[in-house]
Amino acid sequence: MPHYLFTFPRLDYRFRLVVIGYGLVLLLWMSLEDTHTEPVVVLGVALSLLVSLRTLLRRLGGQEVSIRQLLLILAFSGGLVGVGASISTALLMFFKNAWHAHLFLDFPPGIMLAILERAPAWGLAGVLIGIGIGLSWLAAR
Repeated sequence: MPHYLFTFPRLDYRFRLVVIGYGLVLLLWMSLEDTHTEPVVVLGVALSLLVSLRTLLRRLGGQEVSIRQLLLILAFSGGLVGVGASISTALLMFFKNAWHAHLFLDFPPGIMLAILERAPAWGLAGVLIGIGIGLSWLAAR
């Protein structure tokens, strides 16, 4: 494998705009009477992705890494995004239950536990997606 280098981009105002947009979507979702799991899973994955991406770019922004290091970083970050997605989805469900404070919960504890049980599978999926993104970038390059 040739020795290519990858430079991580730095955080800038565009990332903040994405976070603000995410916050607005989250507030809209919190205000709705919705018991479907699909929107909250998408919001949980997006939250995990944003937190992981911010942490990664804050620490490595502007630094060069080899392709091998990039693939390892993407695999590890993908795993963290997957596990974090499970945790953040369950937390979003909990906060929506607390926000609405109904007699009958929008998301019963069984559903929240089922989401948490999927953390290992989502972590493995994140690792594979991270490696796939790295290899796709390398192939396109």
